[in-house]
Amino acid sequence: MSSMSMAIRNLRHRRMRTILTVSGIVVGVAMILVLLSLAAGTSAQTGGLLRNVIGSEITVVNSTTPTFPGGGFNFTRTGGGGGFGGGGFGGFFGAGNTINESLVDSIENMSGVFVASPQLTTSGYVDGDSVFLYGIDPGTYSQAASNLTLTSGSDLSATGQILLNSVTAANLGVKVGSQVTVGANSTGGAKYTVVGIYTTGSTFGPLDRSGYIELSDAQSISGKKGLVTEVYVKATTPSLVNQVASDIDSISGVTANVANAIAGSAATLTNTMTTFFIVIGLVALLAGAFGVINTMMMSIGERTREIGTLRAIGATKGQVLKMFMSEAFLIGLIGAIVGVFIGVVVSFALPSVTGAAASTGARGFGGFIPGNQGRLLPTLTSFNLVLSFALGSLVGIVAGVYPALRASRMDPVEALRHV
Repeated sequence: MSSMSMAIRNLRHRRMRTILTVSGIVVGVAMILVLLSLAAGTSAQTGGLLRNVIGSEITVVNSTTPTFPGGGFNFTRTGGGGGFGGGGFGGFFGAGNTINESLVDSIENMSGVFVASPQLTTSGYVDGDSVFLYGIDPGTYSQAASNLTLTSGSDLSATGQILLNSVTAANLGVKVGSQVTVGANSTGGAKYTVVGIYTTGSTFGPLDRSGYIELSDAQSISGKKGLVTEVYVKATTPSLVNQVASDIDSISGVTANVANAIAGSAATLTNTMTTFFIVIGLVALLAGAFGVINTMMMSIGERTREIGTLRAIGATKGQVLKMFMSEAFLIGLIGAIVGVFIGVVVSFALPSVTGAAASTGARGFGGFIPGNQGRLLPTLTSFNLVLSFALGSLVGIVAGVYPALRASRMDPVEALRHV
């Protein structure tokens, strides 16, 4: 009879103990798979949340645009109001350098880029009052630079529309729905409809004299068709920000300025959560390993006469070792298979369970967050499935090494003396 056949027979003979031992591996494998899935899902959720609440992670400008060491004069808008960015600040001094709008497509097609949104910052006039005009692409701007803080009205949706800063709107005496004249000088221009009023929350004067219009309108007013002053970029995950910036820097004529504090903090947050989940899972798996060791050691004690008999009739140390290692392997294999299955089921069930808890305001997973915002969304990947299965199988094998060695080294004469 082969060692594997004997191992199967022995495990079936002690069915309840086998089930309890396998359960330890099952719990560990299922937990580590769920936690790894949660880590992957949470990382994606965190990346999405950060993309919504922070401004652009990377601002691409002409490489000849004046910059200031340490970012001391970086007025890029990071949500809620007009800002200069690299090119816009140059525009403030009348020396803003532009880049070709076609570069936006090149940047957006780069690996790791979530969205790239162009902006043209230029000077202009609204009803004869000098302002900074920010030409944007409404379809991508809200994703790349976060939404403007509107106090009334709505976002841009077509050409011929303008968003005005609350201070500028008050100075001009206009409101949502009003018609204003927008142009390159104080005496001419075209009629625009005020569709929204926003606030910058800034005390820096020029920021309060600004307006947002469609990119094509800004290019027409400034005479810079096909040109932009900056491109706001967000990466798919915070950990890729520096790599994306490096790739953009390889493009001739442009410089990628990174919001280092934001990118670094976001990457640290996601890495910390992933490490935390993995450590908890490994602790659970380690507890399962001790269960295997304990069961195998007890089995040796109960099967002393069996081991002595096998040795007496000619079984070698290697054969005894192989038999016990086969048992440990089967325990780990079964535990890994069942654990992965349960982990997958739990991962699929978590969104529904946590979503229900969040919608009822129940304390628990997501219960502190209203609506469905507290829903946990695990992400199953082939790597995590294979890793969890491999760890479960490995734990069974490693945990069986010492008991198997001890059984193989047992003296047959001493073993046969046990009743």
